[in-house]
Formats: sequence, C-alpha cells, structure tokens
Amino acid sequence: MRIPIIKVKDGDYEHIVGTNSHDVLYVDEQSGGIQYLNIQCCEGTKKYDGEQTMQFIGSPGYFEEVQIQFVTIEELLEIATQHMREGTENKLLLHKMMGTYLREKEICQAKLAEDEVQDSGGALLF
Repeated sequence: MRIPIIKVKDGDYEHIVGTNSHDVLYVDEQSGGIQYLNIQCCEGTKKYDGEQTMQFIGSPGYFEEVQIQFVTIEELLEIATQHMREGTENKLLLHKMMGTYLREKEICQAKLAEDEVQDSGGALLF
C-alpha cells in the first residue's frame, strides 16, 4: 500500500499537508477536484478573482500536471521521524532564545529601576 504525500507551496514556504493544524483538504463542488485550504488565513489552492495564493507541488505528471508523491509506510515513518527531529530542534532553539530574552529583560528592568524609570516600551508583556 502506498500513501500520498500532498505538498503545498505559499511563496517560498513549502510544507506537507497535515503537518499544520490549520490544514484542510476538501472536494471542490464545481470541479470535483481536491483543494487545499489553510483555515487560519483562509487562503488555499482554489483561484478566486483570478489569483491563486497557494499551489500544490510535486513532480511533473503524465499530462504536465502536478503529480502527487506516493510513499510506502516505511518511507512515511522516515518522513515523520525527520519532521519530528526538525520540530524538536526548532523548539529547543526557541526555548534558548526565550531564556536569553528573559535574562536581558531582567537586566534592562533592573537598570530602569535603579533610576526609578517606569517604561514598558518595546518590551514583550511576559
């Protein structure tokens, strides 16, 4: 059994459909084809007013159409593992950056407190 890996592109950003909680696939009533929609920004692969904000990506198909990649279960697990690793690295980097930000925020607040200056300009609220 092979499983489809459907990818979409928005500008330079590409991702596998289903890796974002805002991803939706639906059957377009007019064409009968599958469309992608990001329900957070309400943009997708369907053309409205002549402009298509996102597009499916894949290999050239038999009739110059985008051909969706199919993978085995083993290949799917490999893709999922890689995605999990990348997500973990991104979370660790964010955690490190947040720690740096909070330490710097404390230093800045201490400097302002020394001069009895109350200012929240430019600081995040957490």
